[in-house]
Amino acid sequence: MNLSSIKLNVNLVLWIIASLVGTIFIYRLLFFEKDSYLFFVVNDLLSVLLLIILTFYLMKTLGQKNPQPSALVLNIGIICAFIFLVMLFVEQVLSTQIKNISTGLVNQDVFENLIFTFYGLMFLGIASYWFATFKELYFYKQYRRKNSYFIAMSVFILLAAVSNLLFRGDEFGFIYNTFFIISIILISFNSIKISWIAFISKKEKISLLILSVVISALFIINIINSGKEEFNGTILMNFSPAVYQFFKLILLYGGIYFVILFFTTLFHIPTAEAYDRKANEVSSLQFFSKLITQVLDIEELAETITEIATKVSSADASWIVIKENNDTKILANRNIALIDADLINKFLLESGTCEKITETKICSLQKFANKSQLSEKFGSLAISPLKSFNEVKGYLIAARKNELIFYEEDKTAINTFSDYASVAIENSLLLEQSIEKERLEKELDVAREIQKKILPAKDPQFENLTVTSTFIPAFETGGDYYDFFEISKNKFGFIIADVSGKGISAAFIMAEVKGIFSSLSRLIENPKDILIKANEILQQTLSKKSFVSALYGIIDFEKDTVRFARAGHCPALLIRNNSIETFKPSGIGLGLTNNNLFSTHLEEIKIDLKESDTLVFYTDGITEAKNKDLEDFGDQRFSEILIKHSSESVNKIANEVIKDVTLFSRNHSQYDDITLVILKWNKKNNLDGVKEWQNSTPQLKSKVL
Repeated sequence: MNLSSIKLNVNLVLWIIASLVGTIFIYRLLFFEKDSYLFFVVNDLLSVLLLIILTFYLMKTLGQKNPQPSALVLNIGIICAFIFLVMLFVEQVLSTQIKNISTGLVNQDVFENLIFTFYGLMFLGIASYWFATFKELYFYKQYRRKNSYFIAMSVFILLAAVSNLLFRGDEFGFIYNTFFIISIILISFNSIKISWIAFISKKEKISLLILSVVISALFIINIINSGKEEFNGTILMNFSPAVYQFFKLILLYGGIYFVILFFTTLFHIPTAEAYDRKANEVSSLQFFSKLITQVLDIEELAETITEIATKVSSADASWIVIKENNDTKILANRNIALIDADLINKFLLESGTCEKITETKICSLQKFANKSQLSEKFGSLAISPLKSFNEVKGYLIAARKNELIFYEEDKTAINTFSDYASVAIENSLLLEQSIEKERLEKELDVAREIQKKILPAKDPQFENLTVTSTFIPAFETGGDYYDFFEISKNKFGFIIADVSGKGISAAFIMAEVKGIFSSLSRLIENPKDILIKANEILQQTLSKKSFVSALYGIIDFEKDTVRFARAGHCPALLIRNNSIETFKPSGIGLGLTNNNLFSTHLEEIKIDLKESDTLVFYTDGITEAKNKDLEDFGDQRFSEILIKHSSESVNKIANEVIKDVTLFSRNHSQYDDITLVILKWNKKNNLDGVKEWQNSTPQLKSKVL
């Protein structure tokens, strides 16, 4: 049977306790003939009932809170000191003041009885709390709950208390004495069972040692004071002989318990440090094993590793050395200056101490020539390799000051912990790479979506001009951009551009470029002026590391001409009469320099178009496509394909170019976007075909082969 296993209705119990307290007050005020035996029997029955119910309630309440032993001991000590003060001064206060206070009252005996009843109930409540507290201390950290011993003690304490009223006379005094002696024996036996003392730290044990001396002394003094019949003993005995006996037995319980606690704690002090260390090792390893599966920043993880390493090995300092290519990097230096850790690290590398170690190695710093340069005197090191897939990725180093050395058990503890640390660091690095990869993938998805919406959904169609555009995004999205514009009734604008960089930043710049040229194409009808204005805008918004290469042109259907300017972009190609002419007018990339310098170096070209002239505009994703030998596709191959298929349709030409580039780079991943725009001039006698482009509304969507 477990004393705390009985289920209590809290509100009902509190109501019963309050009712009993009120009943005792009323009963003692109405029937206060103290020489009546019946008065004492009824009074004790009410008091004992209150004592039992209150004790069970307090035991249940404390059991639910699950307080720590140190807190319980401190509470006992505080209440014990309070009782000491009450017993010391209450006689003077009550005996001298009650008469003065009650002089004007009708019945002085009633007032005195009221005060003494309150005094007795206070001691009843304190005794109940002490007993409930001792019960918590008895069962704390007991793996085998010996309930029968505590229950037997409780029963005999209660019997001894009740027998103080029933069998105190000379004829039946042996019954009272028997219960009293058995209670003392059981109290002593149960006080020996202090299992929780082994589970507190050395610091707590030292504090407990001091407290146990003070509290045991207070209990002994209170036992003496409560036995005096001058005042305290008389009041408690007159209130309730049973409560008085219970209170005395609890005082004896406290005195015996804390005397035994003192000696038990004293015997545990020599082994406390070893226990603390082992407990620290186990708790640290359990804590760290949970961290292995968590997503942790490598810096944060390294701090945790060195913090736990110092606890596990009882070291004064620790740090991590990570290998990076042919160099090493120090992480999370704990309790040691970075310069000291670096000096020791260089010594270990130069002396070859860390070479080919497979488990924790203990070494001394006696041979360290620069030991005097250290800000603190470290004498012994424990070096443990951090391995991943049988490869040493770094070292966990623990250090002790002065001449303190690491022992074999330290080596075992650090070696075990370093295995955990190795797994944690490897997981952290893998998770970091995975998170970074996922982040980049999401960024690229956004960039691709932006790029897809920015590019034209379909090519414009004219009677005297055929247009085709091809865009193949690379896995790492770049910033290729092309677009077509309606300038006026007889003019058609186009642009092809390449934003520096990759990813979402390039996609956003490309979106900005589209907005700029879409607006400027409606206001300016000169390619050079448009690029100058675009540079003026971009030079203010782009960072120093970003720029845009572009080629902007305008075809005049009425004059049969094309004019274009090039801002650092790939050259324009003209296929005429089965030959290629390259046009590379001067120009600097957009956003690279101020407008004065930009406009000075910008050149505009005009070409008079002839029948079947083919204009080719592209980005360097074509010419810089690589094969397995890292050889570029190049301008030569590109020109040969264009000449070979120059007589065919623009779609056929584009398909052949893409096919050859794909075959050429099939064994090498595509690194950059591929963009190709081809225009073929087919002059007719009428210009009605211009209307078809004017009436079409391209959607912002890419055309991908």
